[in-house]
Amino acid sequence: MRQPIDIDLSPAPPRKKPGEFAIALDPRITDPGRFKVSFLILLDGDLVMSPEHLGVAYMTSVLRSVGFTAEIREVDHDEDAHAATVEHLRAYRPDLVCFTLMSLNLTSCVSLCRQLKEALPDTPIACGGPAGTFAGLDVLRNNPYTDLVAVGEGEPTILDLVQRLYLDEALTDCPGICYRDADGALRQNPARPLIHDLEVLPFPARDQLSQHGDKLEYVRVSTSRGCVANCAFCSAPHLKNRVQAGKAWRGRGPEQIVEEVAQIVERHQFRTFDFVDSTFEDPDGGRVGKKRAAAIAQGMLDRGLDIYYNVCMRAENWSDTPEDHALLDLLTASGLEKVNVGIEAGTAEELLLWEKRATVEDNVTIIRMLREHGIYLAMGFIPFHPYATLDTLIANARFLRDNSGHNLRRMTERLEIYPGTAIVRRIEGEGLLWDSYQKNLDPYGYDFADERVGLLAKHFARLYNNDDYHQRGVITDQSAVFEFETYNVVMQTFISRLHRRFGGLPGVDEVMENFKATVHEIRQEMGQFNYGFFMSNLEAVMNDSLDRDKQEVQVVDVEEYFRDRLDRLRSEQLRVGKRLTRLGARVMEISSTLPSFGPGGLPRSYSGEGSGATW
Repeated sequence: MRQPIDIDLSPAPPRKKPGEFAIALDPRITDPGRFKVSFLILLDGDLVMSPEHLGVAYMTSVLRSVGFTAEIREVDHDEDAHAATVEHLRAYRPDLVCFTLMSLNLTSCVSLCRQLKEALPDTPIACGGPAGTFAGLDVLRNNPYTDLVAVGEGEPTILDLVQRLYLDEALTDCPGICYRDADGALRQNPARPLIHDLEVLPFPARDQLSQHGDKLEYVRVSTSRGCVANCAFCSAPHLKNRVQAGKAWRGRGPEQIVEEVAQIVERHQFRTFDFVDSTFEDPDGGRVGKKRAAAIAQGMLDRGLDIYYNVCMRAENWSDTPEDHALLDLLTASGLEKVNVGIEAGTAEELLLWEKRATVEDNVTIIRMLREHGIYLAMGFIPFHPYATLDTLIANARFLRDNSGHNLRRMTERLEIYPGTAIVRRIEGEGLLWDSYQKNLDPYGYDFADERVGLLAKHFARLYNNDDYHQRGVITDQSAVFEFETYNVVMQTFISRLHRRFGGLPGVDEVMENFKATVHEIRQEMGQFNYGFFMSNLEAVMNDSLDRDKQEVQVVDVEEYFRDRLDRLRSEQLRVGKRLTRLGARVMEISSTLPSFGPGGLPRSYSGEGSGATW
């Protein structure tokens, strides 16, 4: 007789969905606080005015949420700072040291890792970030002092990794890492899926803001991850370069975003933000995405948040319609003052090269619309690249002359290449990538198809900065060209903030309109200067008349020209500030930190037509 089968009718535990991330501590870990992680932020390269690193801030917050000890430490770009960091870590005695690795800080990272291994030989060193994600095994090959490299989003990996290290468990089945095994061989484990629900993450730690006395140029906030575009030069996660399975775009809800901003305003008395999303109006750039953007803006207005913020947009998502103008009015009313748009080119052929969806006409439209609404345009532009020709250089110079040509660097910018991008694969396939690229990830490690274009690119790179920038993209001694670029942003936000806040006071509009007219006149004149300067150098290349003596004279001329315009604009800004003060406008109220007289300051008034009437 067959024995009865004992069937368990209890419900099976729910299966874990791909990308599900639960922040939990292994019950075998009884004293997480004794395990210390040090995140080192290398201040190499152009960090775009603010050193805050959001990926590290999120990982720190995740570790702290379950009781681990974590610190964030900035490291300046010099030998003394490296030595001080080693001495600090010698005393701190971390159980894990982590770097976020990018192309521009690779050399600095190797140097500091070597010193750390000499001082703390038993402390594991991990790297992550874009370079680690797309070139993990190459990083291990070329940095013998690194023990492992994280691939992709850092929060699940760092939490898993730290618990394994605490428990002294093997890394052989730890997803999302490259590592050296016991025999020194390089191994790469399968990648983790992307985090599906970003709202499970705690708000990022704001250590760097506190370390700077609650005073940075801006604080970074991430409302989403991923991008539905596929620009050929971009290493941010998008449709065609994902190394992790999952949705290309994931967003947080407007309520949680507004709450995070509100907490920063309340706890740090700080109110200038950079929303670091690849595109603020994603996931579709249309009805769904713009509805979400509008909800975020309205939520900030409903909470009475007196803030300023920057976002990134794509040109093809905006058109000259009443609906889009109304949305820009709403965003401006809620604090939007600066938009980064990857214009990249003024020619159709180069837009195709970069796999941009926008047309030249789209680019002209968004430039005009942002200007009409008094929103500063931070323009991405790539005139110099391996496939540039003298014709495309001339066309791009003309485009910039007619559309925001006062920033000389836009006319002379070189393509920076990053591992994992389509353009690197093309450059390599066509024999233009330097053999040394896989070792040093030099962002300028390529040849130009037209040698004259390459000669001109290097000539311009030397004109307004030293070899640190020419060779590694590191800004050390700042020239007037760079200083103007930074000041130009500050001046534009000075105009838009004053117009929004004090436009209702008698006499203010007249003062501000006169100031804007003066600024516009100087910028137009600078655009003509830049175009003439660019064309004279291009002609010299064509005539084979570039020489060192001429270059040294140009360095002085450009420095003096930009310094003079800086002095003129600053003097005029100072006079405007005094005039507005006499009219009753308290200029201090537009600072990035909240004024001491109370949260929120005075009510802002809006014209409803925009202030013109970016691990």
